[in-house]
Amino acid sequence: MTLSNLFAGDILSGLLTALCFAVLAVSRTLPATAEEQKVGVQIQKSTISRDDSTYECFPSLARLKSGRIVLVYRESDSHMAGKYCRLIVRTSDDNGETFSKRKVLVDEVRRNDVLQKWNCPKVKQLKDGRVLILCDKHAIPPGEEGIGDSRIVFFYSSDQLLEWSDPLPTTVPGIMPDEVVETDNGDWLLATQLKDTATGNLYQTVSRSRDGGKTWEAPVTVAKKPGYDFCEASILKMPSGELVCYMRENTGQGRPIYKSLSTDGGKAWNGPFETLMGCGHRPVAHLTHSGRVLVTFRHYPGAKVPWAKDTFAFIESVTSALEPSRAKQSGIVLPLDHDRSNRPDSGYTGWVEYAPQRFFAVNYICDDAPKAQIRGYRFSEEDF
Repeated sequence: MTLSNLFAGDILSGLLTALCFAVLAVSRTLPATAEEQKVGVQIQKSTISRDDSTYECFPSLARLKSGRIVLVYRESDSHMAGKYCRLIVRTSDDNGETFSKRKVLVDEVRRNDVLQKWNCPKVKQLKDGRVLILCDKHAIPPGEEGIGDSRIVFFYSSDQLLEWSDPLPTTVPGIMPDEVVETDNGDWLLATQLKDTATGNLYQTVSRSRDGGKTWEAPVTVAKKPGYDFCEASILKMPSGELVCYMRENTGQGRPIYKSLSTDGGKAWNGPFETLMGCGHRPVAHLTHSGRVLVTFRHYPGAKVPWAKDTFAFIESVTSALEPSRAKQSGIVLPLDHDRSNRPDSGYTGWVEYAPQRFFAVNYICDDAPKAQIRGYRFSEEDF
């Protein structure tokens, strides 16, 4: 090989190397294909309502027999509400793709230095077809310090939500109500939380009505323990009749969601028992069409971790849900959202199954907004 041929080979080799690097650089700047972009679990998110002038929070969701979805949530000046609060109702006839305009169910403003606060609404369709929205109501001041004076108020609709009844106060005490649970014998159960004046701790209760919500018996204790704050219950009736009551533990020590179990229609409760949902707040539990238990909840470890950053979903079998021993339980956690705000607030949710193994959930979250907004999520059982 001559010297000139050697130099020519080096030049050619260098050009080929440079060309390879150039092609690689260009390929890295090209947009990914649709298939390349869809990597991993796909949680479809949508903005249902964002009004930066108000705090939109605490949503609840129900899917009617007709397929219509009902959404209720609160508008207020802040998370705690001190100046005004409103209950808002909206509906969707396309499985949460779009929602109707706001319907204001209640509009309260502070008068004479007191706000009659509507706190945390829930919505459900009853067995007789009526739709029930309920909410705890109490005065500010004293606010939640006067938890025993708070009462649950009902609103009914029986005409595809065109009209709602006037507010119907009940004698059920406490705050943070669950949906009404209709038992096999026709009784209604309604969970609320109260405060133990001896210890200062919150405890979980359930009240019973034997006449379709007209009158109510004194609340029965579901979970109570010194040093623990049990609250924000979600009661789920199992296919075989047992009741599982999932609860938040609110001392801020990063404890898991707890549960109590009843085998006599909610008259007596065993527990509380730990679940696999670590550091959980405000569980919302329902059965899926496949016969599993799905729970959405806020995840907050406590200590110096920023407040209310994450919202999760959890799925387990009925057997696991009825199992007292944490070591014998089994389930899977699915992250739904993360609040990027430097003043995060999120994690009160509602969800429905709009098709077999297809779920639509709602959440309140600050994230990219100055105040909380209402966001929607679409996911499937396969995502777990």
